[in-house]
Amino acid sequence: MPFEDWVVAHAQISKKAHKAAKIEDTLSFFHQLATLVSSGTPLLQALKIATTQCESLKLQAVLEQITAKVAAGSTFHAAAAAFPQIFEFQWLEAIRTGEVTGKMAQVLIELNKQVRDARETKRKVKGALTYPMILIVVAIVAVTVMLWMVVPVFAKMFRDMDAQLPAITQYVVDASDMIVRYGHYAVVTIVVSLFAFKRYMKTESGRRYVGGALMVLPSVGQLVIEMAMYRFASNLSLLLKSGVPMMETMHTIKGIFQASPIYRDALERVALRVAAGKPLHSALQETGLFLPMLTSMVQVGEESGQLPQVMEQIAPFFKEKMEGMILKVTKMVEPLIIMFMGASIAGLMLAIYMPMFDMAGQVK
Repeated sequence: MPFEDWVVAHAQISKKAHKAAKIEDTLSFFHQLATLVSSGTPLLQALKIATTQCESLKLQAVLEQITAKVAAGSTFHAAAAAFPQIFEFQWLEAIRTGEVTGKMAQVLIELNKQVRDARETKRKVKGALTYPMILIVVAIVAVTVMLWMVVPVFAKMFRDMDAQLPAITQYVVDASDMIVRYGHYAVVTIVVSLFAFKRYMKTESGRRYVGGALMVLPSVGQLVIEMAMYRFASNLSLLLKSGVPMMETMHTIKGIFQASPIYRDALERVALRVAAGKPLHSALQETGLFLPMLTSMVQVGEESGQLPQVMEQIAPFFKEKMEGMILKVTKMVEPLIIMFMGASIAGLMLAIYMPMFDMAGQVK
């Protein structure tokens, strides 16, 4: 085979398809669709082209069904709404707005930007939390393995020698015996508890009470609130710039906060006050759940008639604060985890060697 033919046969022209539908796949789809529609390509044809370029098998199958429904006369919004696991609520509302107002190209460009920001934020959060989580897992595994496999060997030796054990050694031996005897029950209990907690968090009461408890914790509460401010500002900007009326925008944002009952209920009260003629910034202030920085900027936007533009400028501010808070918390936690690992292992070693030193000192 000639060299040129070999290069053509093996060149990395396309990436390998994968099964899962990642946020990167969704971002790529919106980017391609926005580019095609902006260049004047009809929506149906743009959907067909973007579908063929999709590298996610799951997303490609979904897009094929959406394209078929659009070809049969359905709207893009209605077709995509059948797949809420792929298309988030605010994305669907933005698409619907683009279809109603005839500004699909502009809406898709803004939506592509929002999805990209969401991906970057998620990536930074995962990156910041990965190292502390690894340290925690390593610490737990190291201590568990020592109590389960190492300590019992020395405990048997001490019993055979009828050694008098110091209090710390006796405590470690008792803990080791508990893990050896009931460790499997503890593992089952932890797994069941995690599963039950996950199920509870899918309920209304779980989201309300756990979410509310997180909001009052130091640092964690600030992070939760900053994240809510970013979501509110970014989605308010997107919807208003897309031409959605204020009342419909508030209804949509309330749906975006469906998983956060406290903010969802607060936004419902805000919508009622705005419908009664009250300014948005005053309604937000009355809830007590929105930062003064946000309400002040909303007031500036309302008074200047440029609320979408002001929210677009303030959203990155809250995003940066949120990312900074995550970095700050992780940097605070990392030394504590390392200290815990060192203290735990040092304590175990001390508990094991103290009786040995005592016995060595008694040898004449």
